[in-house]
Amino acid sequence: MAELLPLFPLNTVLFPGMLLPLHVFEPRYRLLVRRCLDKQQPFGIVLIESGAEVGGIAVPKTVGTTAEIVGNQPLPDGRSFIVVNGLRRFHVDQLIDDEEPYLLAKVSYLAEDEGAGASELADRAADAFTEYLLAALAAADEPHSEAPDLDAMRHGTPADVAYRIAAGLAIDALERQRLLEAPNAQERLTSEIRLLERESTLLKELLLRLRARGEGPTLN
Repeated sequence: MAELLPLFPLNTVLFPGMLLPLHVFEPRYRLLVRRCLDKQQPFGIVLIESGAEVGGIAVPKTVGTTAEIVGNQPLPDGRSFIVVNGLRRFHVDQLIDDEEPYLLAKVSYLAEDEGAGASELADRAADAFTEYLLAALAAADEPHSEAPDLDAMRHGTPADVAYRIAAGLAIDALERQRLLEAPNAQERLTSEIRLLERESTLLKELLLRLRARGEGPTLN
């Protein structure tokens, strides 16, 4: 059954289980946040397909994530800083743009299926993510920083692992949106392994070029 959900279109993608800080300054979104706080209800975050984040009407993608407000710091001028936690994926079935200052949508919630071989893929993806983080630390000239906690990365279901990795990948918004739209954890993890291998290779090539010029750290 479709549910009515207020939408907050952004130039970023929110995944289930991910925390996202937001600066709320437009009057329409101040109203949205006040109402959600008063009713203790979530709103939907969707990536903008066309249009601007500020002012005017932004046309969103059709798959987004519900956002629960878990932190709120109101400011004297009416603005606020909030922190939201991603809850569930949804599909926009119908946009409604003539009832409120902000977009509303009739949405249906998407199932979180694992798919074949998801548990094995989750282990492979967690290993690949650890290698990616170590390469990123080395590229930032922080090779001796604390290693990522692989046990924490593996915690939970394959869907949990997939969303945790998706949130931590430094890729563009459209690639993140494709991960969000993947029909199950198996396909999401498969895509993430490919992305992680690509990004790790690029980081290692960058380090080799820096080392050749005597500018970068050693990658062990």
